[in-house]
Amino acid sequence: MTRLEEDLRTTLRDRAAGSAPQPDLWASVTDGVRRDQRRRRALVAVAAALVVGAGGITIPLLNRDSRPQHPPVVQQSDGWSPPAWPEPVFPMEPTWIPGNAGTASVARLGPNVHLEYQKDESVLAAEIGPLQADWETEAEQTTHTTVEGRPAEVHKSSQYDGSGPHDRYVGVRWQRADGRWVSVLSWGPRSESDVLRFARGLHDTSGIPAGRAPFTLATVPPGLTLANQSDGMMCLAPPDVAAQSRQTGITLCVTAEDAGDVDQEPPMENVTINGRPAIYYDEQHQIVITWSASTNLVVNWDPEVVPLTRDEAIRFATGIS
Repeated sequence: MTRLEEDLRTTLRDRAAGSAPQPDLWASVTDGVRRDQRRRRALVAVAAALVVGAGGITIPLLNRDSRPQHPPVVQQSDGWSPPAWPEPVFPMEPTWIPGNAGTASVARLGPNVHLEYQKDESVLAAEIGPLQADWETEAEQTTHTTVEGRPAEVHKSSQYDGSGPHDRYVGVRWQRADGRWVSVLSWGPRSESDVLRFARGLHDTSGIPAGRAPFTLATVPPGLTLANQSDGMMCLAPPDVAAQSRQTGITLCVTAEDAGDVDQEPPMENVTINGRPAIYYDEQHQIVITWSASTNLVVNWDPEVVPLTRDEAIRFATGIS
């Protein structure tokens, strides 16, 4: 298990065991990825310093332009192709939505699809897929009911970390006849009856689309599909990996992060991606692109899951827009 996977699993386990709200599951996942990116840069920088100290010699820590700068090798008929997967769609729609629920957004979490309404700190989320979603908050009381004529479990708490005087946590989860799990979780002023009314009003339709993806990819390596997608983050993985977990960790990910997050400079190579300055980190399997004055675009990959050469990684990064 990688350190990132440990971070993600610990985050979700802590939130399930403690009385903490769930304002945005993907914020935690993205934070875990970004922590891993910074950790990789820091560890390599420390390792380089130790080697220099042990040898008693002075060499530059930053290995800028250590490789000849040349365009990526572009091969023909090698399996690379434009993305062929469908955009994430939450396959149900509610017949009733509580007042002031907020803005809706759709994300993909592995094989599951996540719908979320958020207004300030209030969150109403629904998720459907073959994997059970986490409860995210410890229940003070557990009861049972029926939804869609199926047995359903209800979790309730009168307060949670950050809750206001009229806020409460309510969650309901049931398994549909087709085997898929559906959960509805609420943090905010909604009552149990409100949450159950929303859950019972979910019905199959053409669905709610995620909208424009955070990034457009020109081509992707062969054998990969969309594993995770949310605002500011997209991860690709082999289909069997994408089907196993709601958060796959770093497979082949593109993440937007604040420019100030890149605070370490281990040995690296300066490159150019579509006219933008970028840094290729060979040992960390990472490319950091200066996307704007305030934003970096980070391409990260796990060589054991998605083995990319330098030229292939740059080729993939060049197709991001």
